[in-house]
Amino acid sequence: MNIPWNDIIDRDGLSRVPDLLRVRPSDPPHQARGKRLLQVLVATLLAGLVAGGIALVQGHHVMGTTSEISWGILIATYVFLAVSSTGLCLVSSIGHVFGFKLFEPLAKRAVFLAIVSLLMGFAVMATELESPLKMARWILVSPNPRAPIWWMGMFYGIYVVLIVVELFFLFKDDHRRASMAGLGSVFAAVEAYSNLGAVFGSSHARPFWYGPLLPIYFIASALLSGAAILMLVVTLSDFFTNDRQLKAEHAPLVEGLRKLIALFLMIMVLISVWRLVLGISGEFTGKYEVTMAALTGPLFVSFWGFEVLLGIVVPLVLLLGPWRTSWRASSLAAFLLMISFFVMRVNFVYQGQMFSLKPVIGQMGERYSYQPPFKGNPEGFLAYTPSIVEVLIVAGAISAAILFFTVGLRALRLGPKEVSS
Repeated sequence: MNIPWNDIIDRDGLSRVPDLLRVRPSDPPHQARGKRLLQVLVATLLAGLVAGGIALVQGHHVMGTTSEISWGILIATYVFLAVSSTGLCLVSSIGHVFGFKLFEPLAKRAVFLAIVSLLMGFAVMATELESPLKMARWILVSPNPRAPIWWMGMFYGIYVVLIVVELFFLFKDDHRRASMAGLGSVFAAVEAYSNLGAVFGSSHARPFWYGPLLPIYFIASALLSGAAILMLVVTLSDFFTNDRQLKAEHAPLVEGLRKLIALFLMIMVLISVWRLVLGISGEFTGKYEVTMAALTGPLFVSFWGFEVLLGIVVPLVLLLGPWRTSWRASSLAAFLLMISFFVMRVNFVYQGQMFSLKPVIGQMGERYSYQPPFKGNPEGFLAYTPSIVEVLIVAGAISAAILFFTVGLRALRLGPKEVSS
């Protein structure tokens, strides 16, 4: 196959990649701050690589997980990055796959960032698994079609191939084949991410996760996450390259993304309310207590402060209130949503495990019901605090995603003018 390198690589931009980290006296203040931020991200990435090496060598001994809380912040970060990738794929398909011309200029950047996000998610998962090559080998040698996690892995594998093919045809300006690959990647992304929801939702022993609502909830959150990230991509790119102003030609695009974010956010609110209602109603053991832990218990601050206030109330005010015509307000709403999403993923993974599965054993060996307190914990919940190694891996992965995308914007021909009808 004749690869059109000139259509893919911007040689002038590639030669200027080192300038991304070089602060010059002539740089405007906002660009200088942006370059210093990239320098911090590089340092964080290097620290994350060191932490990842330690995790692969020493395993879970350097993590804050335990035998009862076996999934920690690394799993939450994988879910967060997988959400981002899936959402970017779904939102970008609105333009070049389903024909809404307004969103076509986002296609290349969205698909490229979807690839970067998913690869960083795989990297985080590799540090969690300790022996990722064994997992890849046994998935092929000894498949288990009855396990949702096997289907998730298979569809994510197909998804990666399809979005790479989709991006290749976008570079060639072959929009018919790009649309075909994009349609396939949409199907694979929905299947993969809904199966990720099923991995949690089919866990009978974890009442907080168990149920058919999670696959739908995951897809809705992916759509919202993808729209929020693309809002940041457009507005921040203009901020650092257009003297802190939004380019006039991007105003309709930002307005369209604002409406999408508001729509997807209201859908998420509806689903989240129903999840709370189902968690409280009937006072089902293990589900009710964990739900109340968010409403009135130890997760009160993270739930009401980050998930509700910063993740729902403030963004809705910014998107639908008096400031809705301001691109800065829309960008701030998208930024707050991404912070809220990360906290939400950490809470979600932790909440499913914070209610101990071990019964209380009396002094005579008798077994009591699954009720607090457990192990002398008056609240009855298991504690989890991520280790410094886990925190550095997470920070390094997110930093790497931002850096790779920034370099891609400079070195690859991802500009909107190259996506035509």
